[in-house]
Amino acid sequence: MKTPPSPSSNPLPERAAVIGAGLMGAGIAVVLAGGVNGIENVSVMSRSEQSISRARARINGYVADLARHGLLSVEPAIVHSRLRFTTSLPDAVSGVGLVVESVTEDAATKRDLFTQLDDLVPPPAILASNTSALPIAEFAGGATHRDRVIIAHFLQPAHALPVLEVVRGAETSDATDAAMCAIWTALGRRPLRMRRDEPGFLINRLQHALVREAVRLLADGLATAEDIDAAVTHGLAPRFVTAGPLRQRDVNGLAMHVKVASRLWPE
Repeated sequence: MKTPPSPSSNPLPERAAVIGAGLMGAGIAVVLAGGVNGIENVSVMSRSEQSISRARARINGYVADLARHGLLSVEPAIVHSRLRFTTSLPDAVSGVGLVVESVTEDAATKRDLFTQLDDLVPPPAILASNTSALPIAEFAGGATHRDRVIIAHFLQPAHALPVLEVVRGAETSDATDAAMCAIWTALGRRPLRMRRDEPGFLINRLQHALVREAVRLLADGLATAEDIDAAVTHGLAPRFVTAGPLRQRDVNGLAMHVKVASRLWPE
């Protein structure tokens, strides 16, 4: 297989496609086409003209919101000029260097799509999935070139949040992983790399650990739902903006954290 472009050169493909034009797909399209270094030709594909119309409206709203808050580095008209819409999969992926799939979260649907993409899009184009939970092995099995399949999982709202998760599968090549991260970095995003394809990836595992403890506090009657939520929004959130949990341990001292942890989990 040909290798994807070297991250040391311009990592952005001339053309890209987003398959699936719901909330996430529309947001991802804005990420690809937005910014000074946006990709010049981005196809947005959905199955019907009705869903295309909804996608146009969503994208118009997303771009307007970014511009209103000073988060758009080019004129809105430039972003819109880089986008085109189609209901044809072959048309959408013709000549692309990157495909981002954002269809329904169903393994069979994604498997069928990736089998088609593998036939329609020759290497070295990258085939990325926005899945939030499915392992690559469940939807890429029908593809011949599985070394170019990778997960690029955005958070909602995709157009506004600066991070995404990049998750490699057992057969994903180092070149694909590096090129995928280089593309998102060039587009102004911070890729969070998972070294293995594990359930929940990175953010969901952290998020659900917090949610699990919040539910337990509520179920045990130790605090109200309002106070539990406020502990996060007014307590943890401002602290985590400046330092994550591991950095905080370094700053505050491991000895102190060990003492606290020994009281919470004496076993």
